[in-house]
Amino acid sequence: MTGIGRALRGFGPIWRRIAMAAGSVVLLVAGLSVILAAPGHSQAVQEGALAALLVAAAGTVVVLVRRPGTGGGPDLAALVTVGLAGAALAALLPQTQAYLIVYLALAGLGLRATLRSWAAIAGALAVFGAMNVAYVLVADGSVTGLVTQDIGLVFIFAFVRASRLAAVQARDAQQRAEILLAELRATQGARAEAVALAERTRLAREIHDVLAHALSGLVLTLDTMELLGRQPDPGEATVERMLEQVKRAQRMARDGLDDTRQAIDALRGDSLPGPALLDRLLRDTAAAAGISGRLSVRGTERALPPEVRLTLYRTAQEALTNTARYAGRGATAEIWLNYSDDAIELIIEDYPPADARSGNVGLSGGGYGLTGMRERAELLGGSLTAGPTDTGFAVRLQLPAEPVVQQPAPARTLAAFSVGS
Repeated sequence: MTGIGRALRGFGPIWRRIAMAAGSVVLLVAGLSVILAAPGHSQAVQEGALAALLVAAAGTVVVLVRRPGTGGGPDLAALVTVGLAGAALAALLPQTQAYLIVYLALAGLGLRATLRSWAAIAGALAVFGAMNVAYVLVADGSVTGLVTQDIGLVFIFAFVRASRLAAVQARDAQQRAEILLAELRATQGARAEAVALAERTRLAREIHDVLAHALSGLVLTLDTMELLGRQPDPGEATVERMLEQVKRAQRMARDGLDDTRQAIDALRGDSLPGPALLDRLLRDTAAAAGISGRLSVRGTERALPPEVRLTLYRTAQEALTNTARYAGRGATAEIWLNYSDDAIELIIEDYPPADARSGNVGLSGGGYGLTGMRERAELLGGSLTAGPTDTGFAVRLQLPAEPVVQQPAPARTLAAFSVGS
């Protein structure tokens, strides 16, 4: 109640005003009872009672008017002084309400007595002892009265101290809850950012896979038309071949649009391309790029998760595009799709034509996307290797039968746009 100052800073302005009002009322009631009872006693008792009352009033005022948080030492000394003055008043005028001043001091000390405030506890014990001495000096030795008094003193101090500790613990718990809430919000924000980043990466891969394949085929067709058109004396057969290339470019553009729509459906979670379309992919690429190809399936075919189907298809698509670009017309591509109990393996190997060194390879453009394909495989717990062989170039993809989709690392966000095969 009166342990304002630093003691009540955690209770706020409202509790401070309540304590000031309660302390003033208690001091007023005790003071009036002392003043009314003093005339019937000796001069020495009256002077001692007046001095003790003034000391108690001064100590109470010091505690009440000090700003919260200005230091605990003066408040503690003032509260102990108030309690000792109240005990002196109880000894001089035992029939008055002077004991209320002792209760007031113990309440203030209880507010100060947190878990580590041993000084406040020691001060409360001093006031408690002084009150017991006062009772023994003036009472008739009744043990019942002494026990009753001590129970009241202990209850006041313990109740206020427990209330103080509960308030401090509640405040600390609230602060911890606010910290945890802030951390939770930060975690949710990071998770949302990671989801958005993964979705952007997925979108980048799909755009690259579709556009790179369609545009690469168009470039190869246009390069072929350019070579045909630069012949010194093109005849009807050359014109027919050029028209055939125009029709092929038109078909590839339409197929590119279809693939784009299919990619959009895939991003929406609709149908995804997979191994079932590898044969058609090989035929279309062979017809557009002037290569030959063969698909072999080993093992027992089975249903695959959507992510696995899409990765198999995109890897074959990218490898065949690179075959057409770098091995050139007349090259051969072989695809092996191997099913086992715990994995799926896709191998694409190409063999350039016999006259590859005469300049029939690499008509135009640069390499694309095997880095993106490798990232796709790693995200599914698999692996992708690519490199030259004794007879050409090979791409090997291995995926587990039950992939565990992993989150991509932020540093690899733009891997889908990397150049090179």
